[in-house]
Amino acid sequence: MADSKVSVGILGASGYGGAGLLRRLAVHPHVEVTGVASRQFLNQPIQACWPQLVGHFPDLTFQNNDAVTQSCDVLFCATPHGATAPLVKKALDAGCKVIDLSADFRLSPGEYAHWYAQHPHPELFERARYGLVELHREELKSAELIANPGCNSTTAILALAPLAAHGLLGRDTVISNASGVSGAGRSPGLGLHYPELNENMRPYKVAGTHRHIAEIEATLGRAQHMGRHLKTHEAFDKPIVTLSPHLVPMTRGILATCHTRPEETERPLDGESLLELYQTFYSGEPLISVQTDLPQTKAVYGSDRCVMSVRYDERSGQIVAMAVIDNLGKGAAGQAVHNFNLMMGFEETLGLFTQGVWP
Repeated sequence: MADSKVSVGILGASGYGGAGLLRRLAVHPHVEVTGVASRQFLNQPIQACWPQLVGHFPDLTFQNNDAVTQSCDVLFCATPHGATAPLVKKALDAGCKVIDLSADFRLSPGEYAHWYAQHPHPELFERARYGLVELHREELKSAELIANPGCNSTTAILALAPLAAHGLLGRDTVISNASGVSGAGRSPGLGLHYPELNENMRPYKVAGTHRHIAEIEATLGRAQHMGRHLKTHEAFDKPIVTLSPHLVPMTRGILATCHTRPEETERPLDGESLLELYQTFYSGEPLISVQTDLPQTKAVYGSDRCVMSVRYDERSGQIVAMAVIDNLGKGAAGQAVHNFNLMMGFEETLGLFTQGVWP
């Protein structure tokens, strides 16, 4: 399919996920965006919502969901969890392939019911594949429904997967995430009001209440069982992790700092050997950089990369793994387009941004 144009539609295109998708699909050589949906901007031109796209997509106006679904081969859903599953069913029934940026197909129906609500279409779960490319690449190539991972999940899983795959994930794993405000979406709220947010930092959804915990535990559990190449529906023994996210006054970015104390192991534990383990694990990955220096969010701002490093704390016996992503790039739209490229047989990095924006 590499020489043909694929017709693509986006539901929820007036959210930040939609903006990120349009930015990437605008430069994708094998894509024609045939429809975008939004209730708030219905029948308005795309620049009414996204002024940065003036001059791009000149004939595109916002339509309703059904019109967009009927006009495309591949549908991106950047719509809220719970409301997305029925839209996915319609699209699959219409013969579309689907990449879902919501949480509706990331978890088994039982886990979904625990963390969200009763799933409206549990029968579709077996058709879904978890879209963390670096760990699920092979099964994504034949997928018809891809569940794009959450942004906090992506950062933590990528930081900890090498340890899980090599038996170095301890009984107690603590993840501290610092997240930019765009992760909360575009809808206004008091806690996102500039005077409330600026010069402030606060924890949220702590003590086992953040929904991304389920994705992290499931994927790390499979990595402990399967190593480097995972399958979405493989059974696993669930490790227990603690996730403590913090909202910080920046627009984009997530920094995950993960601490774990492994059980007794014959593998030598020091900073140099751990760094080599990470570099080997992610060797050849076009969007992963393992570096000696500590990572910083500005290095991935506006990009689709993950930058990470690892240290060994000899005093406490803990491994400290750190990773940064742009939550709207590798944590959302960039990951979705990466999944799209695999699904359609295109070069993996088409339409993606491999450099950050500095300053």
